Amino acid sequence: MIEAKYSRVWPGVTVHEHNLKVNVGNLRRVLATFDPHSEFVVTIAGRGYKFVAPVDGEIISNGNSRSALPGSHVLPPTPPHLFGREEAIDTIIAKTNRPGYVTIVGPGGAGKTSVAIECATRAAGCAENVAFADLAALSDPRFLVPALATALGVSMSLSDPIAGVIDELSHRELVFIIDNCEHVIVSIAALIERIAVASPNARIIATSREPLHTRSEHAYYLERLSCPDPEHDFVLGDALASPAVRLFLARVGHQNPQALSGDTAKSIVAICSRVDGLALAIELAAGTAGGPAMPHLNRLKEGSLGEMRRGPRDSPLRHQTLQATLDWSFRLLPETEALLLSLLSVFTTRFTADDAEAIYAVGEIDAMAGRYALGQLVAKSLVAADARVGTLSYRLVESTWTYASQRLMASDYLDAAKRHFAERILDRLTMAEREWSIMTSRDWLRKHREQVHDLRAALGWAFGPEGDERIGTQLVVAGLPLWQELSVFKEMLAAIELAQNSPAFRSLSPISMSKATLARAWAMTLGLSMHAETDQAWQESSECAHRTASMDFLVRSIFGQAVSLAYSGRPVAALRAIESFIEATDYDPAHDLDGPRLFGHIEVYAGRLQSARARLETLLEHVGNIADSTALSRFQVDLPVAVGFSLSLLCWLQGEHDRAATLSSHAIKRAAELDHMISLGNALSLAGLPLSFLAGDFEEAQRRQQMLTEVTRRENVGIYVGTSEFFVGALAAVQGDRAGLGIMERSIDTLNGQRWRTRLGFYTAMLAEAWLTFGDVAQAEASLRKSLAFPYLRQELWCHPELHRVAGLVLRAKGQHDAAERHFRTSLRMANRMGAIGLRQRTEASMQEAVGI
Repeated sequence: MIEAKYSRVWPGVTVHEHNLKVNVGNLRRVLATFDPHSEFVVTIAGRGYKFVAPVDGEIISNGNSRSALPGSHVLPPTPPHLFGREEAIDTIIAKTNRPGYVTIVGPGGAGKTSVAIECATRAAGCAENVAFADLAALSDPRFLVPALATALGVSMSLSDPIAGVIDELSHRELVFIIDNCEHVIVSIAALIERIAVASPNARIIATSREPLHTRSEHAYYLERLSCPDPEHDFVLGDALASPAVRLFLARVGHQNPQALSGDTAKSIVAICSRVDGLALAIELAAGTAGGPAMPHLNRLKEGSLGEMRRGPRDSPLRHQTLQATLDWSFRLLPETEALLLSLLSVFTTRFTADDAEAIYAVGEIDAMAGRYALGQLVAKSLVAADARVGTLSYRLVESTWTYASQRLMASDYLDAAKRHFAERILDRLTMAEREWSIMTSRDWLRKHREQVHDLRAALGWAFGPEGDERIGTQLVVAGLPLWQELSVFKEMLAAIELAQNSPAFRSLSPISMSKATLARAWAMTLGLSMHAETDQAWQESSECAHRTASMDFLVRSIFGQAVSLAYSGRPVAALRAIESFIEATDYDPAHDLDGPRLFGHIEVYAGRLQSARARLETLLEHVGNIADSTALSRFQVDLPVAVGFSLSLLCWLQGEHDRAATLSSHAIKRAAELDHMISLGNALSLAGLPLSFLAGDFEEAQRRQQMLTEVTRRENVGIYVGTSEFFVGALAAVQGDRAGLGIMERSIDTLNGQRWRTRLGFYTAMLAEAWLTFGDVAQAEASLRKSLAFPYLRQELWCHPELHRVAGLVLRAKGQHDAAERHFRTSLRMANRMGAIGLRQRTEASMQEAVGI
């Protein structure tokens, strides 16, 4: 009975279930153009299809022998409004008008179909002159010919339907879209090539996740939608103008982008960046958010991509979710490519061909097959390739990485893959450490910055239930330069202590153990509070360094301990430790750069300005122009930046204010370009911010205070936090806000309690003078008396002239002119003895001022 129906409806034509499905799908699409709100054909489960719309009229027999009737082709669906695709559309249209055909290549969800329809519509002049064949529903290449013929309205009763297709495209002004070619790529490539060769002027646009690789093909790789980096150089106007953000806002129905706050725009940019500018993923994210409200955006920005809602019901099933899109791509992969994609998910960021090769053995993939499979994954847009720092690298976008990770988790390869991955990261970090001594900080960070993500993943496995703590401890030691250059000291301290608690730590070599103890001491020093065990940590570091018999480690340990002593308010003790070390060893500061820089910097605080000047000027000649020096960062601070801020403070003390301003500005600029938070925090807190405030440039001081606040959000170092808060209060006070004085006082108390005692005397003098400007002599005097209780204040000789100057101002305000004069004279004598011309000039100016309380 079924055969009888088939022969009545399709006489002389073989009909298969898949062929029927394609034709019914095309029929539904054509009928929907007449009335999109009515249902014409329904599916009867287990039986077939039924036409349910009212029928009015009679069937007309048509004996037309033409290959197709005018207007009988399948029209494309209406595409959504496109953003940021004008350049792509112009290029594709130009290619369409050349002999051959165009293939739009890109990952699933990139928007290939929408771009193809827009290009075809413009090239044809109207949508009615565009024919559309969707191959997504086909699973058998035998039905490609019927699908192409049906899309163009060509009769399948012809002996050669493709000849009819060629005839149609040769004689009609049509643009033919052949959509979703990737799963039948070999067969469809042969058919399209035949058409293109027989009819060179036929206008065909194919879409595929990989090129068809025939002679007549013009491949166009559709880029993901661009959006700015949310972490670097974020500009609100650029963000709102980016195609990815415009698409997101359009899909949530937001009509006024200019009303968005910077934080909201940054969250949207972060979401678009996270999905790598993939149009489908942006639309799904927008549908999940429902609007630009921060709580919804934050959940999307930080949550799982799998939580995004389904797409529109009229979208293909493979576009309903990211999971469905990736399932579609994964099912099409040969076994080796599918396995390699899963294995590559162990890398959390970019990886090289050598990295990939290190993982082939897990799946018993030989090198040649692995290289070919990697190339195919790139060609199929499942792995992205780009050239950075002169090296070709690869990466999986987050959605693909998540999917591939899930496949690996469910496989038998997980444990072996994780072990090979950890060993590969250890090799990479070991090589990076060798480069640390020969590359500039900027270039080294540019090359290796992203490895911190793989380091974290490898440590998670190594110290986990199925891991290997021996590899874990080695990874911690190998990762120390990276953590230090990134100035993520809390994370580094946690990793070191995790390693130290492992029995495997005791098997480390003396050199490795010395590296770890030295880094631990630094991490304790550079925290919100100087750790109570910091001095002990430095002592352990020194003992380990002696066991190595390495002068380099001894220098790092002794000078590092000196920094800790100086910033806790003990610069004289720090200098004694350095000098004792030099006397007891054959260390020669003349053949070093970092040691003398620290020596000179600490000498400033101890009031030995002339000696410090000689050291720092010599160093400046060695490192050259601060803006483009190639010296490497050591002792946690970039060397040119450190020389810059140390010398700028010294120049200010000696009255060279213009040079001080130039040096501090260069140091801040370089540190910001390096994105090295410890270098930037030091440049701002130890020179840039105080000097701009003291120069009376309050607008610049405000800008630098805000920069320092941003630094504290990434590195919660006590001296940065306290200095930033102090100048919040100081800037408020100079604008007449008395509440600023309380902020200044509390920040001094906080710094003292956290053991960051360097500069407390100087800041107390500033606070006391600020109290005088508000006419509160008693509070000014109380502030100065309070400073006398600071531990080690006697060692900070550099600020003693200022304390005596302000004491003179207080006494003069109280009418005790003789006592005031004595303090002024003491201030001048101390300043002259140190060579602090700038401080002497401040005292002389105070002596000449009339009492203005």
